[in-house]
Amino acid sequence: MLTATATHATLSDTDRYIAFLADLLERKAIGDDELVQLIENAEQGKVINPISQERADIRVSDFIDHEVAQKWVDEAELDPLQVAKWAQENLAEQERIRKKRKQVKQDTKRVWKPQEPSFLSAGVSHNCAVTVDGTVKCWGFNEDGKLNVPADLGVVRSVAAGSWHTCALKPDGEVRCWGNNIDAKGRVPPDLGAVQSIFAGDWHTCAIRPDQTLRCWGALSDDPWPSFSKLGLVQSGSAADWGTTCIVRADGTSKCFSAFLNGWQDIPLGNIGLAQSLSIGAFSFCALLADNTVRCLGKFVEPKDLGIVSSISVGIRHGCAIRSDRTVSCWGENGDGQTDVPSDLGVVRSISAGDDHTCAVKDDGAVRCWGKNDYGQIDVPEGLVVMRGSQE
Repeated sequence: MLTATATHATLSDTDRYIAFLADLLERKAIGDDELVQLIENAEQGKVINPISQERADIRVSDFIDHEVAQKWVDEAELDPLQVAKWAQENLAEQERIRKKRKQVKQDTKRVWKPQEPSFLSAGVSHNCAVTVDGTVKCWGFNEDGKLNVPADLGVVRSVAAGSWHTCALKPDGEVRCWGNNIDAKGRVPPDLGAVQSIFAGDWHTCAIRPDQTLRCWGALSDDPWPSFSKLGLVQSGSAADWGTTCIVRADGTSKCFSAFLNGWQDIPLGNIGLAQSLSIGAFSFCALLADNTVRCLGKFVEPKDLGIVSSISVGIRHGCAIRSDRTVSCWGENGDGQTDVPSDLGVVRSISAGDDHTCAVKDDGAVRCWGKNDYGQIDVPEGLVVMRGSQE
């Protein structure tokens, strides 16, 4: 039998069970994913054999002194005294396991989280937003009619402003685009079907289907896009100039490629680690990693003091992030004041970086923009209030 001693007073009942599981993890008898599930079950009062997955009709509080515990320890070929000693003396190690468990849970949740809908999107010199009534409002430079929201568009659930065109995603998954249609970037493929998210670049548009496959169109008059099956399951993506596209796969790995002029070309990223989302501009790439820190490649690097963030957006030469306190921090080139976050901005819900300007949705749904204003792109329409997302 495993015998409780006076030193067990420093551990809760659940802690003792977790200590047993952690010892199995250290001996590689179970893996990280199994550890997470077993601990979650323990917190619900369910004691499960980590070796056979057999459930015992006992309380967690009884585990350390119950004959079932002895049986399981024997099956795992562990020394009961060593397990008891480990549980009592290695609180620091147990804290490490708890942190590992939290990280694994967060990573798993992030990795499979679908791309959030975009209710505010900044392009080269125009912006579009989904208002509280679900309709689209655009402002800024109206070259090629990219501000001219179709009269029959109706309610949408996401919007994507490219350089010269705009696309919106309807509640039923239909994609509608307007503006410049050179290279067919605004010509939605007739066989596209319903999609779950969209993002637009300079000369192309991409969509993620419900089965997590990617589909892109545009960039050349002759379609250069190959089969996307080799990309695997796609969680989120971002598009920029020259047909450049970057995606985060469902396993958290990232991939970038270009499909302009010379056909499909992979873009090396190096070892950036697992990501939950990313954003790209013409000259830079930034990833929001699994631990909620930011890693950037290209013309600028992330600030050293950025800390934990929840969202990122990259413009042509600058980047911005929403920090853990929901304030905004921007970095990179600042020739037009695009990184000068207004001192009275306060907390925000979302951020979107255009070429040389930046826009944010405040907590009350109002939009605030700053930076270059040669075409009125920071002159937010009066009374504009942006829809609130389910995760905001």
